[in-house]
Amino acid sequence: MREDPHMLLMGQDIGEFGGPYRDFAGLHAEFGPERVRDTPVAEASTVALAVGCAAAGVRSLVSITYMDFLMMGLDPLVNYAAKLRFKTAGQLRAPVVVKTTAGANGQGVAHSQALEAWLMGVPGLKVVAPASPADAYGLLKQALREEGPVVFMDHKRLFPMAGPVSRTQEFIPFGQARMLRPGRDLTITCHSFMTVPTLAAASALADKGIEAEVLDLRSLAPLDTAAIIASIGRTGRLLTVEEGQVTCGVGAEVAFRAREALPTLRVARLGALPVPISSNPVLEAASLPDLARIVAAAQKLFA
Repeated sequence: MREDPHMLLMGQDIGEFGGPYRDFAGLHAEFGPERVRDTPVAEASTVALAVGCAAAGVRSLVSITYMDFLMMGLDPLVNYAAKLRFKTAGQLRAPVVVKTTAGANGQGVAHSQALEAWLMGVPGLKVVAPASPADAYGLLKQALREEGPVVFMDHKRLFPMAGPVSRTQEFIPFGQARMLRPGRDLTITCHSFMTVPTLAAASALADKGIEAEVLDLRSLAPLDTAAIIASIGRTGRLLTVEEGQVTCGVGAEVAFRAREALPTLRVARLGALPVPISSNPVLEAASLPDLARIVAAAQKLFA
């Protein structure tokens, strides 16, 4: 925003309050209410306004507090922003970032979904999901310089987690996965908060003699197919882990691309159970992948 004096931020409670998760703290004080705009509880209008501003040449970032409510903004995002450069032969573009928050953290059926797989199949739309402060910084820096729309997906349970961030400006190009742990026996792909139980599961598997290689996808569209295939070429087995649904999920796409490259690959998918996320904390936990389930799914690939 210092480099681009026209860039706008808009969303619910992002002004003086600094955002529901305090991720916009201090920006209202520095840039003022003309550039950091509180919006009503009207996600369809907010996304449409941000997309329209971007199409008119004013780069915009719109905050949608819960990914569940991004559904109301899909028309301007999918039918206009993602297609704009195609239907105008590149004359118009929509450099808008939709920053939203996914995942379960005790907030019930309509505030807990991970719907990133819905967005991966939209041509012209890029989707990223960081799992660390450094990746959040580098991917958001990159998102704010893209020429088309980007969905930047945070996770509620990652906000309290600290980590190092460079003092210098760093950009992470989209389409590059990150290896979190090397291994020789099994590749596990994951993204966002699922990196946390997956790394814990990899340590538990190592105690059982199984060395799992963990890949954080972090960029879902575009997807780093080359890194996935290179990893499973070494390990010969693949387990995909996600918080969203297995049916038509991120793992389904990863697994099929891998299977196309290596037809004899042993592969399994793990995601949330096919039930709405409950407001009951016991039932919420029962529906999501965790360390024990990841370990069990991995071990089945060796049976």
